[in-house]
Amino acid sequence: MMTRAHSLSALTEHASDARGLRRSDLRSGDVILIYTRNSIYRARCMEDGRFALSGGWFDRYYQSEFVTSITGCTWGGKCINRELVASCGMQVEFGNRVLTSVLQRIVRIPSGLLN
Repeated sequence: MMTRAHSLSALTEHASDARGLRRSDLRSGDVILIYTRNSIYRARCMEDGRFALSGGWFDRYYQSEFVTSITGCTWGGKCINRELVASCGMQVEFGNRVLTSVLQRIVRIPSGLLN
């Protein structure tokens, strides 16, 4: 079994190369489907930069969409990439401190395609 050590400098070096959905890619009304190892989340972008969230943890604790921010993506530690909203192989941290399991798939549906 091979163990990987992650130093702050190594994480910083790879953070700018991380692929995924960035805040700058999103427009108000866009919907993101976030498939994690354990759940599926639906995030609708709002004009103020927050998201109306459902699925996964939010469906277990709320009866309607929960509005909060997406803090960014992390590899599970304290280092977080705030520009990324979702990136496969990483975890999403929401504004209420909920952390998803590892992302498997991301689907962005532009608002213009929604009725």
